[in-house]
Amino acid sequence: MKAKYKRIKRNEIINTTKPQNIKVFNYGLAILKAIYAFLVVRHHSFDPKTTKNRIILHFTKERLLHVPSFFILSFYFTSKSLLSLKPKIILNRLMRLFIPYIGWALIIFKTNRLFNKKFKTKLKDSYFHLKLQLIWGQGYVPQLWFLNALIAMTLLFILTIFIFRKHTLFILQIILVLSYIPQYTGYLYKNIVKKYPYYNNLVLAYFFASIPLCITGFILGYFKVIDLLQKYKIKTLILSLIIYNVVEDYNIFANTSFMAYQGINLNIKCICIIFIFSLFPSEKITNKYLAKFLIQITNYTGGVFYLHIPIRDYCKVFLDSVKNQTFLGVVIIYLICYFICFVGMLIFGKTPIKYLFC
Repeated sequence: MKAKYKRIKRNEIINTTKPQNIKVFNYGLAILKAIYAFLVVRHHSFDPKTTKNRIILHFTKERLLHVPSFFILSFYFTSKSLLSLKPKIILNRLMRLFIPYIGWALIIFKTNRLFNKKFKTKLKDSYFHLKLQLIWGQGYVPQLWFLNALIAMTLLFILTIFIFRKHTLFILQIILVLSYIPQYTGYLYKNIVKKYPYYNNLVLAYFFASIPLCITGFILGYFKVIDLLQKYKIKTLILSLIIYNVVEDYNIFANTSFMAYQGINLNIKCICIIFIFSLFPSEKITNKYLAKFLIQITNYTGGVFYLHIPIRDYCKVFLDSVKNQTFLGVVIIYLICYFICFVGMLIFGKTPIKYLFC
């Protein structure tokens, strides 16, 4: 009886100490988002002619992978929540998109008026521009077209999942293939971009361009591809590097004219980069201070993305480095945006207003 009791006790200890399948925060993807947020600032605020430093020129070489990657990652991280069709989860997703979309439009509108009045600048501050900004995400905060497309794609996904249920993945794959037709036949450029007014055509073109990227992210999340790749890190790394360089050097899939974010070419390169960064050994980060530091420096990519162009325009009034589009100016813009987001989260971190900053 005593031996039996010891055996049962030993089994209880083994069962309670058995490693649990706990999902590890992927620091690699967080770092990738932070790097891309900086490169977005660089793209809109840096003139390569202002420096001869090869390290800076090489590091900031624009490959236009940041925005496509943001689309892929956005739907990768939300695939499970969208599939659930739970009203509370979906409402939270839409709040994360609408709060910065409307909030920054109104805040920047008022700030533009203040700067025009006090510093005699010529920033857009009419109600006509406010209307365009709220409808199209294009006006005086042009980068909010990204949120406009995300909102439209989120609603499209919710509708597709609600109607087709078990056949959702098949329907999305059909939509993905069909989305390339107007791009590669030239129909999108000839019949939308050239014929419609500037703001309308730009957003419609961006929307079509975002479809394959969002569906790609959704499929990666649906099959938990990135989680599965953690078992084959070396093979994934080697294969991703090979595919990236083949597509980059030989341009097997050519991009279409006008739109920077279109094309199978960019989609494949973004997937490769995402796979490579996802291999970061997140499970090795056991020091809580290092973990907090990494999360802290990668926590405000959304806010930096939404703010950087208005902050650039305001800084031009005071700083020659920003006005002359130097690399120092890029760093200053990024740090100011980061600081605003950091303070904003400290003040509003427990309210829905936090979505303005993260």
